[in-house]
Amino acid sequence: MWEQLDQQIFLFINSTAANPLFDAFFPWWTDFQKSPWFLFMVLPTILLWLFIKTRMKGVLVLVSAVGVASFADFLSGDLIKPVIERARPFRSDLADLVILRGPEQGGFSFPSSHAVDAFALAAFIGVFYPKARIPLLVLAFLTAYSRVYCGVHFPADVAAGALLGGLLGAVIALIAQQITMKWQRGWS
Repeated sequence: MWEQLDQQIFLFINSTAANPLFDAFFPWWTDFQKSPWFLFMVLPTILLWLFIKTRMKGVLVLVSAVGVASFADFLSGDLIKPVIERARPFRSDLADLVILRGPEQGGFSFPSSHAVDAFALAAFIGVFYPKARIPLLVLAFLTAYSRVYCGVHFPADVAAGALLGGLLGAVIALIAQQITMKWQRGWS
């Protein structure tokens, strides 16, 4: 039952909701964070801005967030996916109906590591910078949606990834916050 609903939502997002604007945007957005432009222009600009605004706190939060996302990626890609072994949409019963926008992705589908990583980052940074929480969640949602639109994940994959990443990022941030407060008070 849930698998049928998941497939129907997938087909709606991947086919019915398709339009030229989304066709241009989502394949570009889905791997934007891996692009040289992001790595060598956007990320250094963010780091510089954070350092100017908040000194080392911002840089430490961002560096820690990358560590959290790396852990989340390992958890989803190396531990969970091999156990679940869910086929990607273009390798499933829907293969003939899938519009693949971009290269085929390797490995399994559940959960979406892109969604896990994006929501882990959003939740982690959002704990330290509450005003940034909504914009970060919007960006994470766009990443998750792009994975379904591009034909490489089912909606349940990105929903589970969002839940896992969000919980992981928030819990690690809250633990880090408690440790930092205890450290600042001298572990009394």
